[in-house]
Amino acid sequence: MSHDFNAELHARPSIYFTGPAYVEHVALMPERPTEHLREGGPSSIELEGAEGEARTRVEHHTEFVTVTRVTQIKEPVTDWPASRLTVHDFTKITGIGSARLVSRVGIIVLGSAPEELGPFIAQLGFKDSAASHIGGGSAHVCSDFRVGRDNTSRVLLFNRDLNSYRLGRMVRRIYEIETYRSMALLGLPQARRLGPLLDRFDAKLIELTERNLKTAPGEHKDLLEDISVLSAQVISATAETRHRFGATTAYAKIVEERIAELREEHFPGFQRFGVFVVRRFKPAIRTCEATSLRLDQLSRATMHLIDLLQTRIQFEIEYQNASQIKAMADRTAVQVKIQRAVEGFSIIAISYYLLGILKVVVEASEHAGVHIDPAVMLISIPVVLTAVALLIFRVKHALKHES
Repeated sequence: MSHDFNAELHARPSIYFTGPAYVEHVALMPERPTEHLREGGPSSIELEGAEGEARTRVEHHTEFVTVTRVTQIKEPVTDWPASRLTVHDFTKITGIGSARLVSRVGIIVLGSAPEELGPFIAQLGFKDSAASHIGGGSAHVCSDFRVGRDNTSRVLLFNRDLNSYRLGRMVRRIYEIETYRSMALLGLPQARRLGPLLDRFDAKLIELTERNLKTAPGEHKDLLEDISVLSAQVISATAETRHRFGATTAYAKIVEERIAELREEHFPGFQRFGVFVVRRFKPAIRTCEATSLRLDQLSRATMHLIDLLQTRIQFEIEYQNASQIKAMADRTAVQVKIQRAVEGFSIIAISYYLLGILKVVVEASEHAGVHIDPAVMLISIPVVLTAVALLIFRVKHALKHES
């Protein structure tokens, strides 16, 4: 495992060369995302060719494949070299089935820059160019960042005193700026597509928020369904673009790093190379970042609205439960009062029944010739009432104890 990590440090070496040369760099994105990934295989391969032919290197990145060709040329250069390979030819070199072109850069590497740079680059068809001293003044770079008929962005590199290793790394930084800039801008069409959609989401969120304030208790079902639909749409849009916007941010950082590694200095009469790229590149990146941020804020706001609605529904349910509990308590209190009244009536009824029986016994005794003092009947009334009351209370106590 540690060997694999260490090998990653040397995974993509530059092509080292000297002398005037024409460097072609093409970035291709496979139609099937994982088609170009080689499990366990090298991420960079230099293809062997005959003596004097172009040196070619194929590199496999996470999302794309690049082909770099270095062809030696002779000075003076009066016309821009014509490439002999089409995009289809480069695709065949990579060994992948089908792919779309992401970036194509042509770099002419020459000796020291002429004293008058303007007329020379005009001869090659450059317009409104940017130029800089780079590498601490060891080289000069110039480009108009325009794409030709073959979709090639043209760059001139004048080598003052870079050796083959520094020159190879410097060329790599330049074409990586163009490659990663193009890869980063793949998120811009999605950001533009999402703009009107996010406006509709914002308007819908405002509408639902106002409905949440006005909806009467017990009528939240339709509102909750509408908020859930909006939340699902926002989450779907976020899932569709999360990878692309994340990649855009990562590629943009690489572009910034590569520009910083050029160690630019002002070239009299020209705008700096890196400043030209950043000023036109940054707004597009900020658009993607702003769109990603809007999606995240919309998702949070939608979930917050759902939480508010659920809290309101929960509060209303708890209020209804409390009202029902209070009503049940009131009914229980009434039942207790009725039960106590029934108990009182029961004591009177039972006592009346027992006293009636006692009266019949006394009257029967009188007829039998046994005289019973009437005071006995008077005394028996409180005795019977007390005995019945004690018996009922004892039964009640026994039932309560058992329960």
